[in-house]
Amino acid sequence: MPFRGDYDGSIVAVLEQLRLTADVEGLAILDLSQDAAEAPVAYCVGVAGEYTAAVALQMLNASPGQPSHKVAPDKRPILTCPWVLPPTRPGGLALWRSPRARPWSDADRDLAASVGMLLRVAIGNGMGQVGIDRLTGLPNRRWFLDEADRHIDRLDLDARVGTLMLIDIDDLRGLNLAIGRAEGDRVLVRMSSQLRAMVRPSDLVARTGADEFGVWLDGMDHLTAAERAEALCLKRQLRELSEGHPITFSIGIASRHPGSTEDIRTLLRRAHMAAREVKAKGGGGWRVSHAEPTGP
Repeated sequence: MPFRGDYDGSIVAVLEQLRLTADVEGLAILDLSQDAAEAPVAYCVGVAGEYTAAVALQMLNASPGQPSHKVAPDKRPILTCPWVLPPTRPGGLALWRSPRARPWSDADRDLAASVGMLLRVAIGNGMGQVGIDRLTGLPNRRWFLDEADRHIDRLDLDARVGTLMLIDIDDLRGLNLAIGRAEGDRVLVRMSSQLRAMVRPSDLVARTGADEFGVWLDGMDHLTAAERAEALCLKRQLRELSEGHPITFSIGIASRHPGSTEDIRTLLRRAHMAAREVKAKGGGGWRVSHAEPTGP
C-alpha cells in the first residue's frame, strides 16, 4: 500500500487513542483494493483482531457504500464504515466490542462515519497536515477548497458534472442567544454528524464558515442536488437538532459542467449568493444558481 511505512507509527497511535476514547475492544483499517488482496488488514489494534477483521471484510464487501453492523459468531458486535482509505482505494474502518457487549446504535454509526472521514483525510494528506475544524471534527474550509478542486480536475478528465451545496443555518446567532452558546455548539456538532451520515463515500463535507457547511457532490447535477436539498430541509432529525427550537437552512446550489473555467471558489461565490437570496425571503429553503453563458 502506498501509505504504509510513511505513517505507520502515527496511524497506529491514532487508532489506539480512538479505541480508548470510543471504549471498544479493537479497531482495524481494511484495504479492499486488488493489490492488497493477500494482506487486506492494513492496520489493527486491540483484541481478537485477525478473526474479527475477517468477519468485517465480509461485511464491507456485502455493504461497500454505507455503514453496517452485526454480531459475529463469537458474539462480538462489529461495526464497519466504508471508505477510510483515499477515494481511489476501496476499504473501510472496523470497530468491535467484547463478546455480548451492547449492540451498536445510530449514534455509534455517526461516530464511525466521523472517525472514518478523519482517517481518510489523514491518510490522503499526511498525518499532521490535516485541516480539521476543532468543534465539529469536520475538515475545514481550506481543506475543502483544495480537495474540491482536485475532484474537479478528475471530473473534467471523466467528462462528468459536479455540484456544490452550501448549507447555511438560519439565524444561528439568535439560536445561541435563545439556548446559550454551549447548546448552539452542540447543534453544530450534531449537524455535522447528520451530514456525514447522509453523503456518499465519493462526496466531500466540511465546515466552511461559522454557521455554514459545504458539500461537494461528484457526478451530480443541479436537479438531483435540488432533490437532496429539499430532503435536507424536510429531514426531521435536522430540523429538531435543538429541542423546542426548530432549525431551518438556507441552501445554495451551484453546478459545474466539464470543461467549464469555474473553480471551486467561483462556485462557492455563486452558492453564497443563492443561499443569501433564500435567507432574504425568510430562509428554510434552497435555490439553484445558474452560471452565466460564456463565449460568443
